[in-house]
Amino acid sequence: MNPRSSIPSFTSSASASPGSLGEPLYRFPTSIAQQSFWYLDRLEPGNPCWNIAVRFRIAGPLDVSLLQRAVDEVVHRHDVLRTSFALIDGALAQIVHSEATIPLPLDDLSDLASPARDAEEERRTIAEAALPFSLRTGPLLRVRLLKLAKQEHMFLLTIHHIVSDGWSIGIFSDEIAAHYANLASGIPATSPNLPLQYADYTIWKNEQNESATGAQLRSYWQTKLANLPVCEIPSDYPRPAGQIQRAYILSLVLPVSLTDSLAALARNHGCTLYTLSLAALKMLIARYTRQHDVYVGTLLAGRERVELEPLIGAFINTLILRTDLSGNPSFLDLLARVQRTVEEGMAHQDLHFQQVVEALRLKRDPNRPTVYGINFIYQRDFVKPLQFAGLSMIPVPSKSPGAIYDLNFFMVQRSDGWRLSCEYNCDMYEAVAVNRMIGQLRHLLEQIVANPNRKLSEFQFPDGAGDPLPPFVPRSNYVTSPQSPEVSSTVDRSNSGGLVVRKILSRVYTQLGKI
Repeated sequence: MNPRSSIPSFTSSASASPGSLGEPLYRFPTSIAQQSFWYLDRLEPGNPCWNIAVRFRIAGPLDVSLLQRAVDEVVHRHDVLRTSFALIDGALAQIVHSEATIPLPLDDLSDLASPARDAEEERRTIAEAALPFSLRTGPLLRVRLLKLAKQEHMFLLTIHHIVSDGWSIGIFSDEIAAHYANLASGIPATSPNLPLQYADYTIWKNEQNESATGAQLRSYWQTKLANLPVCEIPSDYPRPAGQIQRAYILSLVLPVSLTDSLAALARNHGCTLYTLSLAALKMLIARYTRQHDVYVGTLLAGRERVELEPLIGAFINTLILRTDLSGNPSFLDLLARVQRTVEEGMAHQDLHFQQVVEALRLKRDPNRPTVYGINFIYQRDFVKPLQFAGLSMIPVPSKSPGAIYDLNFFMVQRSDGWRLSCEYNCDMYEAVAVNRMIGQLRHLLEQIVANPNRKLSEFQFPDGAGDPLPPFVPRSNYVTSPQSPEVSSTVDRSNSGGLVVRKILSRVYTQLGKI
């Protein structure tokens, strides 16, 4: 039997709950991130891989009507959750509407016996995550409640990436809990108006991108990523046609003793657990790809200013972190190289990845959503267990709505420790192969703790990760334009401007239709 057949397909006969938006009030320019998601949606309309799907287990005497009202309050507080998108005079605009109706349908599964109920919960969770959104009509979020027992529910939240990111999900859940608790206590659920909205950030950020600083950032990335080679771990199956590709997540929890030792080792060498974990991943990739020029994508929160922290929206940005592993360095030498790569990348993060792609003239493959195949995410959990009004609301590991990357390795800090996971394109990779990779990565981390001074060639890769790397030979399968002119890696941040000042410009709302 083909193991891939056990991975459920995301096609479903389920239908989305019929939410709606009110009258259009204002229109604003879009951020570069939103333009990128719009473009990707145009290539493959309704591709579920751009959905953020999360779920929460709610235990206790839930009042469904109060939960609905709490959802309404969050949507009212954040303009971006009442936003649709349209091309107006050839330019993409985000249109803020007066209100949004986000129904909370309830599916009662409590009468089913345990095995059947668990299977139906799984089926509906996956189907809900994969339902498409219309960026033109909105709304771009939906909620659903699955009743599992009298005092046990699963709350499903699905939201399109064009209006949200992982940090935003934490804001959403925190505000849901606060509003519900107030309503349950008879306190009005209204919250103070936000001093900024996502549209304010958009205007400020677009001005920054057009400045001299933006030009300098483009020059840096043109040099750093020139002549970028293909960097892919060989797959079990050929890449399928089209961008809608199935994904699955495999995980293991790293022992606390291991991650504590790794964190201490990182601190002793002036870096973080993130940098050390990234260096170990690059060792693994180098062994599989048989090359020394190794790069991965990584995601940044994009909220370097404190004013942005309470906002829901698409703030994340992507960096490609490229490191040379040649010369058979020790792990500590490699760690220093990766640390320099990370520091440089962070110093040049203010240019959105879509602009980097355009500056490098990277060729997009119509059969893949991104221009690179391997990604690494490291984050402390934005979504935390919550206790309120006699309820507990606990995040549950999500079901993947679709593959954005071939392999997306991530480390997330959970209550039981750091979870090492890989979301993989299950039309390309077998589960046994991915399980082997994350097991090998854990084994590498254990060897690093035991002796970080050993040469890369001395690390053991059990279960078929290949022999030590051969001598470095430049590859010819490049994906970028010819070498760009060299530039300085120094960024002048003195002209970045103040976000609060820029807020004044965007608060002068332009009535829809008057531009």
